[in-house]
Amino acid sequence: MFIRERRIPMIPLESSLENIDGSFQTVDRLFNEVGFNLGGGYEYDHGYYDKALDWEENKEHQAYLRVPVTAIEGSIGTRQAVLRIGKPFVLMHKFRKGPAKNTSTGLLSGSFNQFTEPVDKDAGIDKKWLERAQSELNQLERRFNQKL
Repeated sequence: MFIRERRIPMIPLESSLENIDGSFQTVDRLFNEVGFNLGGGYEYDHGYYDKALDWEENKEHQAYLRVPVTAIEGSIGTRQAVLRIGKPFVLMHKFRKGPAKNTSTGLLSGSFNQFTEPVDKDAGIDKKWLERAQSELNQLERRFNQKL
């Protein structure tokens, strides 16, 4: 059995936030204040704060600024947690519209296989998303500098 690698375009961005540590409560509040959300699939030891970059395009966001965080003490989502901010990056994921090909629509299958493969696994990232990501990252850095 072969597992096909899912390549999703990512471009890392330089940031003064990288390797900053802070309490979960403070870090979460500062990210939320500028429109980032902690992704629902976070684990106890790591997660990602995301901000959609293509808000005026449609409601099917495909371009994101993503900032990874790691719990260096405690578990993400708890008051005792201390987080370390990782290297931000721009993420582009073009989703298929309509039903995915070669999928089963059974009740059990639908409960587990909720996500479609991207339309173009090697899709590039437009310059406008990189520029917007840098602008949003600059705003986030200013927020952290004001409050930490």
